Amino acid sequence: MYIWDPNIIRVGLTEAHGMASELSQFPPHGVRYGFVRLRPGKFSIVQSPIKNYLRHYKGNEYDLIEAVLSPVLTEARWIYSCENFQAAAAFNILGCPLPRSLRTGWIKRLLLRDNCKKVVFWSYAGKETLRSYAGITDKRLLEKVAVVYPAIRKVPDQSIQFSEQNVTMLFSGDFFRKGGVNVVDAFERAQRTYPSIKLRLCCDEQIDFNTTNADLKRNYLDKIRNTDRIILGRVGRNEMINEILPTADIYLLPTYVEAFGFAILEAMAFGIPVISTNHFAIPEMVEDGINGFLIDVARFNCEQLFRGYVVDRIPSEFREHVTNTLFEYICRLIKAPELRRQFGMAGVSIARTKFSFEIRNKRMLEIYREALQ
Repeated sequence: MYIWDPNIIRVGLTEAHGMASELSQFPPHGVRYGFVRLRPGKFSIVQSPIKNYLRHYKGNEYDLIEAVLSPVLTEARWIYSCENFQAAAAFNILGCPLPRSLRTGWIKRLLLRDNCKKVVFWSYAGKETLRSYAGITDKRLLEKVAVVYPAIRKVPDQSIQFSEQNVTMLFSGDFFRKGGVNVVDAFERAQRTYPSIKLRLCCDEQIDFNTTNADLKRNYLDKIRNTDRIILGRVGRNEMINEILPTADIYLLPTYVEAFGFAILEAMAFGIPVISTNHFAIPEMVEDGINGFLIDVARFNCEQLFRGYVVDRIPSEFREHVTNTLFEYICRLIKAPELRRQFGMAGVSIARTKFSFEIRNKRMLEIYREALQ
């Protein structure tokens, strides 16, 4: 049984996904995290692709609610922690789409309520969506806004390894949205010159190959199955941390749509150089030429090209640009072990400073205390 302690701030998290679960294990000093039970509204007609979207919370077992990803409906004091404003306004009514202005306006009113104490974005790119996506310039709301980067745990030095030969590349997540097509194509080309390289695709055939284009899916599953140097299969978090990440030499994520990219932080913490795109918040983690390479996709409107959660078509110009650049960067890292080591150690340094629990917890403790004044 929990015994109330006036010196402890009890914070209830609304979502237990990977990043929130990670953060909950390392609370600020004087803070105790728990996961709240949410309930749907009695006559709920709001639908969203985001889990537990706009659910209700009623109770007094926590001093403060931290709503993760989705806003929460409650009379308790709460703060909202999100990747961007698109997530905040990702809802419809019984499957019928609503104009953006109506959705963003409704969320704005919810966030302006007195019991919503803070809106915490995970990146400066996320904060910018207040203006670029929602068109919000209201000072009352802007005064509630803060940017606090998520944190990644420090990986012990003995778990950070650098291989001179037999390079293994790693890709994880939704195959089509995260650029798996480009990864497989670039890997095939690179293998002609470097036949000993390997590719680990941490994806599930049923869960992570989201497309209604049956030919596209079949084509790439056949490519993967016919290449003995590619391993396909999703793994649990413990196996990822203890077995997969420590043995990876290059992390590939040429993603088309990305709200933050926590997997990139995990790779950096293990000293793995990253090749990704310069989309959204990724440049706030990966510094091009310092701890990885970034593929420039600025001239393509990725949010228009790849709307929603399903990729059915990849425009040829975009596809060739990403694959060709990815292939070039892969080859540069394969033939330069010292560059991989240099990028990897730079990534470790960034993960241990900019994205450390020490920095995050100090800032979040300030926010929690301010919310409870």
